[in-house]
Amino acid sequence: QRNRVGPRMARGWGWMVSRLAGVRIQYTPAARQALDTRKARVLTFNHGSTLDVPVGAALLPEGGVLAIKAEMRALPLLGPACAAMGSIFLDRGDRESAYESLKVSARRIQDEKLQVLIAPEGTRSPDGQLGQFKLGAFHLAFVAQAPILPLVLHNSAAIWPRGQIAPNGGTVIIDALPEVHMPAGDSDALRSQADALRTLYQKALLAGPSVAD
Repeated sequence: QRNRVGPRMARGWGWMVSRLAGVRIQYTPAARQALDTRKARVLTFNHGSTLDVPVGAALLPEGGVLAIKAEMRALPLLGPACAAMGSIFLDRGDRESAYESLKVSARRIQDEKLQVLIAPEGTRSPDGQLGQFKLGAFHLAFVAQAPILPLVLHNSAAIWPRGQIAPNGGTVIIDALPEVHMPAGDSDALRSQADALRTLYQKALLAGPSVAD
């Protein structure tokens, strides 16, 4: 029940906030086709805007959940709301706790066929440019032995730059790149995987989206 209600709640909230902000969301055919499939995997997105949170929630597919910092669980209202949506909470504390958190999350991904949305940059880019990729998303995919589906958010940084009180309004276009598969038994390769994916994101953002629906 949680996996049906959670994404629906998140999508409704994301669409409502986006509409109130004067923002439309469109998908390329590649993104629609990719998100129509439910499978155990990690969904990544470029994080350069305040807008990315509601847009990310709005695009959650079936079985989709948000990856949230574990410390947010203790926040009044927001913590219980994220938990009710079935979010995955990742511990970024000491190495042992962080790894245990990854193992618990990885089991959920496989057992519940979850699609976990996470920003590999870890936090919003201060200037809208693509930041360095941390390894959290890659460790999660590696431990779960689940592929990564890279989602590219076009125009979000220009519509609502960091530090601006209100958005400018406009259209965010969601595109998808081919899935990336994690190497089995070789966590040392994750840094090169992260750098290679960041290069693909840079090229995709520079080229712009294909025609949206």
